[in-house]
Amino acid sequence: MEIFKRTQYFLNTPGLLEPKYLPALEARGHSITMILINTAARIREVISDPVLDRQIDESIAALRKYFIHPEFKALLEMVGPQGELIDTCNGRVINPGHCIETAWFIMEEARYRNDDNELMQLALQILDWSWEWGWDKEFGGIINFRDCRNFPPQDYSQDMKFWWPQTEAIIATLYAYKMTCDEKYLEMHKQISEWTYAHFPDKEYGEWYGYLHRDGSVAQPAKGNIFKGPFHIPRMMIRSHLLCEEILKSR
Repeated sequence: MEIFKRTQYFLNTPGLLEPKYLPALEARGHSITMILINTAARIREVISDPVLDRQIDESIAALRKYFIHPEFKALLEMVGPQGELIDTCNGRVINPGHCIETAWFIMEEARYRNDDNELMQLALQILDWSWEWGWDKEFGGIINFRDCRNFPPQDYSQDMKFWWPQTEAIIATLYAYKMTCDEKYLEMHKQISEWTYAHFPDKEYGEWYGYLHRDGSVAQPAKGNIFKGPFHIPRMMIRSHLLCEEILKSR
């Protein structure tokens, strides 16, 4: 808990950390907001502390207030201090995989709170919007980045398929099916799961490639680097296995 509280202190005390964005540009980032939900939830499994619940509440409230933009049916990665759109190539970014990951973090919290319907509806809205932005209707898979105004995204990898958005979509769609029994989410789960397992695993050695071109061909054959480590894939496999067990037991 001491490490978690120190992390909060550094994040919430201006001047202790270098600005993520240009000092002259005041902005809020989605990434730290969403990951604190999951971090606090994991610690809460072994430590009971109101600080953890409060952090989750604050993060979800920030997502609602600042990052969710119904006019674009999107959750944005970077917004102004009051949630305003920063109408630049960076400010218009939608990261579908990141948003889908956020969706299942909120589903998990909804479940923890005795199937809180309001939280569940928020999570499903984020999942539905982000799937619509992210699922590649031509080639399949979740693409990296979209622009909320449908302008060309700046990032050169914008239409590639990285490993981790697929794993988060596998978890989120299965979680949504478990929580709602809506066949729509089971079909989405089948879509992403079948596409992912058809393209990412090395058929000879088993470990996944990390980076595919938009058409699903391998962009480079390395299995790991400073970004791709043993996290997203095993988490997806463990979560999915546990969710499948629960679904089968409930039938």
